[in-house]
Amino acid sequence: MVRFAEDIRIALRSLGRTPTFTATAVLILGLGIGMAVAMFTVADTVLLRPLPVRDQEGIVLPRIVDPRGVDLALAPKDLEELRRESRTMSAIAGEAHQGAFGTVLLDGDRSFVLRAGWVTGNFFDVLGARPALGRLFRAEDESLTEPSVLVISYDIWQRRFAGDSGVLGRHLTNPYTRRRYTIVGVAPAGLAYPVGVEYWSPTVYGGGLDVVARLAPTATPAAARAEFFSAIGDMYRKQRTRGWEVVAGAQIRTFPQAVLGDVRPVLQVLAAAVVLLLLLACVNVGSLVLLRMATRTHEIAVRRSLGATAGDVGRLLLVETGALAIVGGSLGFFLAVALLRMLLVLDPAGLPRTDLIRLGNAPLAAAVGVTLLAVVLVGVLPALAAAQSDLASPLRIDVRSGSETRARRQVRRWFVAAQVALAIVVLAGAGLLARSLERLQRIDLGYRADRLSLLWLAVPVSRADAEAKFSALLDWIPPALRALPGITAITPVEAPPFFGPQIFNAPWEVEGRASSEPSQNPRIPIEAGGPEYFRALEIPLLRGRGFLDTDREKAPKVAIVSDGAARLLRLGADPIGQRIRMAGDTSTGAWRTVVGLAGDIRFRSLREATPTIYLPARQYFSQGLFAVRTVGPLTGLLPAIRRAVHDADPEASIVRTQTIEELLAGQRALPRLSTLLLSGFGLVALLLA
Repeated sequence: MVRFAEDIRIALRSLGRTPTFTATAVLILGLGIGMAVAMFTVADTVLLRPLPVRDQEGIVLPRIVDPRGVDLALAPKDLEELRRESRTMSAIAGEAHQGAFGTVLLDGDRSFVLRAGWVTGNFFDVLGARPALGRLFRAEDESLTEPSVLVISYDIWQRRFAGDSGVLGRHLTNPYTRRRYTIVGVAPAGLAYPVGVEYWSPTVYGGGLDVVARLAPTATPAAARAEFFSAIGDMYRKQRTRGWEVVAGAQIRTFPQAVLGDVRPVLQVLAAAVVLLLLLACVNVGSLVLLRMATRTHEIAVRRSLGATAGDVGRLLLVETGALAIVGGSLGFFLAVALLRMLLVLDPAGLPRTDLIRLGNAPLAAAVGVTLLAVVLVGVLPALAAAQSDLASPLRIDVRSGSETRARRQVRRWFVAAQVALAIVVLAGAGLLARSLERLQRIDLGYRADRLSLLWLAVPVSRADAEAKFSALLDWIPPALRALPGITAITPVEAPPFFGPQIFNAPWEVEGRASSEPSQNPRIPIEAGGPEYFRALEIPLLRGRGFLDTDREKAPKVAIVSDGAARLLRLGADPIGQRIRMAGDTSTGAWRTVVGLAGDIRFRSLREATPTIYLPARQYFSQGLFAVRTVGPLTGLLPAIRRAVHDADPEASIVRTQTIEELLAGQRALPRLSTLLLSGFGLVALLLA
């Protein structure tokens, strides 16, 4: 112990005599260790830490898909029959097919938007989750008529309600339906399914469902998928009103796969890059240590001649590199904490489980581990080289103390080659990601996103239930807003962008080719709009016309098809004048005349241009969501817009606004974050090399 203490004293004194070398080595190690600790903390939290459910691999999510790979929903009665018949799934719950969806809630006089997950009452029982506060749902909570309850996510509890235990029993109101909800519990930290959910409601509103199930004790995911596919096929064939032939197959994912989605490969790539960066930092410092050794050969030889063993010399050099690594590790820990704080502030969309990232023990433990690794990587090779150095040559009068042996020069060449190779690998990865992000940003959306914003309007529940009164918004609001300076176009829209193709769609058939075979009737997403829809979104009309103000409830029904939809329906080069209808709808006036052909748009998904059928809002559906095209930023127009809405309809109010560019930024957040991180790693690698 005395000898070790003496080694520490000598090492610190030696490092103090070379402040430039010491500072450079500490900064390089601190940078490498800090980035590695931050990345490892995120990867451990998101990828490795178990989800707060019982036996996470035993929870599966089977889906049926159409030939285009789009998920198809089940009806509530399908879920009930599946519960009775399944042998591979011991417990089955349902979630709304649309996934997490932004809804407006009122807390007293404050309004805010939270993403809702509509689930069946046994959802948390199937997951085997335990509440962080209060209770979770019971089967009897699933009701459309009783006073509603909801469970909020742990993240929202901390951010919106400051972790207040008095949140239990608090009432929130939906301004659209005027339905009041009571908060009965807080979900465990790290539970965010459906992806992005911020609160859960045990209400499905009779809409389409997806299955969340727990495997039976001896069942496998493959067996559950096969049984699910067979069972749904039997149900469809029995009902004869559902299109079994359009079901192309079944897919199944485990719960961790569903929660993590596309994040796993992204984090794996970033973790690999940061490992290379850490190796590069260690190799760089190792190279500096070898250079420094070239000036210390005389000192080492003197120590050996005075009786120091090879082990003594090697130990002294290990202590020096250990001191560098400890100081660098301390610097790296504080850098990692700063990077994690920045990540929590940015809260990038698409990165799950950020509410579990802590700035305490996990980064500290990672810093200690990475620092020990750095000691080994940086110190062992120089220590061995010094211990095996020639004792006599540095003491000869004709040899300079700064001379360098051929072997040591060869080792330094290896270090330099390793630095260049590692830097090239990291830079190549950064370049590929940057190209992918550039392509994502340059994608032709098929419409113009800048200066396009969404307005959510709320009316009393009595108005929402009365179709005539609710549709009166379409008479009063657009003219009132269009008269404002700075607004060039306004239209009702059905849903915000990037909602996915899995809802608001229907199978369609062509007059003269109506078929009882569902496989001949492709399922195509539907969008609804007003007379200024195509002008507001700036979607090109290739043939025919857009919607007119005369396309109302009692007027002949019309439709506009996108180029992709026309191909799916095999309408030929000129679809104008042909008639289509939702397959199976035999009611009077169901046929719609195609009056226009529009371009395909990336409105449901950023990844692909979705075939679309456009319908006049008055002939289909409207829920108080409007898109407005403005000359300047929306924020400057909001006061005038709110006054105009109130003057036009005192019972209506704007409860939420959002620009399309903000929605686009959310879709690009994860690719942008990964590109920025890897580019940062590449820049650091280039500087180190």
